[in-house]
Amino acid sequence: MGRWVIALFIVFIVGFFIYVNVNNHLPEGLGVTEEGLLKACPASPNCVSTQALVDDVNHYIDPIVYRGNRKDTQLAIESFMLEKDNARIVSHSLGYVHFEVTSRLIGYVDDVEFYLPEADSVVHARSASRVGYSDLGVNRDRVQQVQNLLAD
Repeated sequence: MGRWVIALFIVFIVGFFIYVNVNNHLPEGLGVTEEGLLKACPASPNCVSTQALVDDVNHYIDPIVYRGNRKDTQLAIESFMLEKDNARIVSHSLGYVHFEVTSRLIGYVDDVEFYLPEADSVVHARSASRVGYSDLGVNRDRVQQVQNLLAD
């Protein structure tokens, strides 16, 4: 009986890692639309966005207001994110940057985007997990860390 339990456990763990690996692909529709919008969050609570509806308590997070110029602000965000050894830039241009952040233990990948419109001193952010249902607040914490960085 004990061997069957161990074998079943091993099959479950291997299956879980295969599931995560297969579903960790880059989602379509990331980036900024012509209307200045980031992709909407899915229904699951593993995403936060400054462009979600204010009454959407699972997904909405306040936009980040900054002082100074746009380029320096974006460079500060990029430097902060890259200091974390599990983040890499996927694409960037002046006013937009997309990171992939990989969790250390399981290898979940989160897509983190920052959009700095030219006309405002505000940063819009979207941070979303590619796999799973809950993120245990990781995406919200990540955006709040950037808010704290720019508030100082």
